Parts: sequence; structure tokens; C-alpha cells
Amino acid sequence: MKRRTGVVSTAVLAFLIAVSGCADGGVAGGEPSAPMSISPSPAVVSTTPTPTPLPTPTATPTPTAMATPAPTAVPAEVVQRNPRWALDRIDQRQLPFDRRYRSRGQGEGVTVYVVDGLFDTTNAEFGGRASVGLDLGRPCVLEDGINHGMFVAGLVGGRRTGAAKKAKIVVVGSSYGCEGSEAASQRQMIKRLVRALNWVATNARKPAVVNLSLNTDGDQPELTAAVDRLIDAGLIVVASAGNGGEKACGHAPAGLSSVITVTGSTKTDRDAGLNYGRCVDLYAPASGVTSVVSPELSPNRLARSDQAATSWAAPLASGVAALYLSTHPKALPQQVRRWMIDNATTGVIGGDRHGTPNRLLYSR
Repeated sequence: MKRRTGVVSTAVLAFLIAVSGCADGGVAGGEPSAPMSISPSPAVVSTTPTPTPLPTPTATPTPTAMATPAPTAVPAEVVQRNPRWALDRIDQRQLPFDRRYRSRGQGEGVTVYVVDGLFDTTNAEFGGRASVGLDLGRPCVLEDGINHGMFVAGLVGGRRTGAAKKAKIVVVGSSYGCEGSEAASQRQMIKRLVRALNWVATNARKPAVVNLSLNTDGDQPELTAAVDRLIDAGLIVVASAGNGGEKACGHAPAGLSSVITVTGSTKTDRDAGLNYGRCVDLYAPASGVTSVVSPELSPNRLARSDQAATSWAAPLASGVAALYLSTHPKALPQQVRRWMIDNATTGVIGGDRHGTPNRLLYSR
């Protein structure tokens, strides 16, 4: 299935998905039942942005000291029982899993803009919180039937799979199908992406997060300028590092110094073998992740992607950013990025990290 981890990237991934036979546990749910399988689809064309090789890309710098804003309020802890592993992992420092996902609040008052292919925002997993902002382009439906944008949005704020279950979600159409499905040039694709980002910069309601589960290749000054406009507008930007097993510094918007760049980890806290290096800020769950799909694909509206994709890691980080903004609505992008880096769990990721900082996303 094609995984939109880069608006222009052509790294090929094979995604196998198994449709869950049962939903994730709710805030007080029971055990999930065995998943029902669906015929796998091999190739997935990745879409994870390539950071404009900014003149000699430097390591994603740890933000300089900046006062952390005081929270406006400390909401009560919310506990989801029997979550899927991705949520279970990010709210605790160490394994084993405790079969709980705990958060302070659920992202109330924050909007997350999912710049991606279009999807059905009426899916019951979004509980009426999803809408279409820029209605342009087409859906990106992977070969296994997964709608890329919907799966991403489900990890941000799906009622059973999302990190921020009460955040509003706005889809911003930026693609005309999945990468490789049309003969558009890279320049045409970049133009569409820049148009989408400019729409967000003009229309976003703060506090807000922008999720970019996509990549480009080569020097893309127009894209870099569009991301800068988002930051200047006070919006937090999260991007996937890319899937090709390459240095993230070469795949904008990943690695831009103002962006929170996320690569993938596995259920056993191993490096997932995706893009890497000093331009990455955080690891987040990316392999065997469950999220939202159409009821036509799975009656319970959930499916699992068995192979790793940074498209799935980034929205978990976007959801955590929304949790923070919910209690720190005036926080600047640099402050949110610093909190996420400083708050990460350190030293737990094994495997060959190729110089990637050993920091795992932590939500509390």
C-alpha cells in the first residue's frame, strides 16, 4: 500500500495490514479480540518530506533556553483501558506495557491541521470533531484500502487510537492521489503542498498544530518558506522523517530547525530502520500501528499497518503537541518543541540508530 510519507518521495515500502476484529478499548473498555486479516498489498510509495538541504543541514538543534509558560489549568487525568500498543507506549517511561493510556486532558480547544489527501470526516471515530478546510485534490487510498489521511488523523485524534481524543481535526487537501499514482512533476506537487500550507497560515485558528506526514527530495526553498510562514504565524509543525533508510536532513520539511521531526520505533523499542540522523528530534511508534479506516474496509473502522512508516509516527507527536497546547495555549512553537524534546524518554531505543538522538515521544 502506498504510504504518503512524502509529497514527492518515491521510496517504496510494503505494507501488510490486518483489519482488527475488535476496536481498541475505550476509556473503560474490554480486551480486543483477534484481528481479521485482509489481503495484503505489497508496494507502498512513501511520502515523507525531504528537508530542503538547507545550506549544509545541521542537526536539529535543541532549542535554546526559553521560559516554559505556566499552564492555564491542570486537567484531571483521563485513562483509556486496553489501548493499542502505540498509545500504551508513549505514556510510560519503560516497558512492559501496563495496558493503560493516561493523559492530562484530551487536547480540548486545540485544532490539528492534517495536510494530506482528503478523507471522510464523518467517520464515527472522529465524533463530529473533524472537518474539511481546503477541499482540493483527491484521497490517497493505499493498495490495501487504507486512506492515508484518515489513518494519520486517527492517530492524532481518533476516539480509540488518537493521542488527543478531543482535539479538532481539519483536513487540508494537498494531494491528487498517492505518490506514483499520477504523472505530476515534483514541481507541481510542491506547488500544491505550498498552496495548502499557505491556506493554513492564513486560516488557522490557534492554538494549532500542523501535521505533515510527507517528504520531498532535494532543495525546496518554496516549501521551506511556506513552513517558515506557519511558524511565524505561531503554529506548531510536526513532520515525518521519511521511510527510505536515509539521512532525514535530505528530506524537507523533515529536519528544518523549526519543525519537530519524528522517525519510527517498534513495539520492542527498536529503531524501525526508517530515516535517521541528527536532523531527527524524536522517535515514536511506527510499526504495527492501528488507526482509523473506512467501515467498508473494516466494520469496526480500525485496521493495523504491519510495517513501519514515519507517516504514522508524526501524528502521534502532533497529538502530544495538542495535549500540551491545551494547557499552554499561548506557548510559542519553539517552546512546544523544546518541551517535547526535553520531556522525551531517553536511552531506551535499541538497534542501529545511525546517530539519531535516543529520545522517545512521551505524552505526560
